[in-house]
Amino acid sequence: MELRLRMDSKGRVCIPLELREEIGDVVILKRTPEGFVIVPGKRVDFMEEFRKTIASDPPRTGEPENWPPSRMKTVWRTS
Repeated sequence: MELRLRMDSKGRVCIPLELREEIGDVVILKRTPEGFVIVPGKRVDFMEEFRKTIASDPPRTGEPENWPPSRMKTVWRTS
């Protein structure tokens, strides 16, 4: 099955109702060597993803630098 759809002035593509019911609320647009493919996706629970992010360890890019007190005091000065 192949459909020719148009993109509106805001870059939106209107998918016919029959296909939307079959695909679902969430779709994934994949780039392939042949072009683009729209595949069904699954809904992501925002709060669950937020909890995972908060509970996970932050990514480290190196060892923390331990400043001496004299250098820390320069940060505290406002004038």
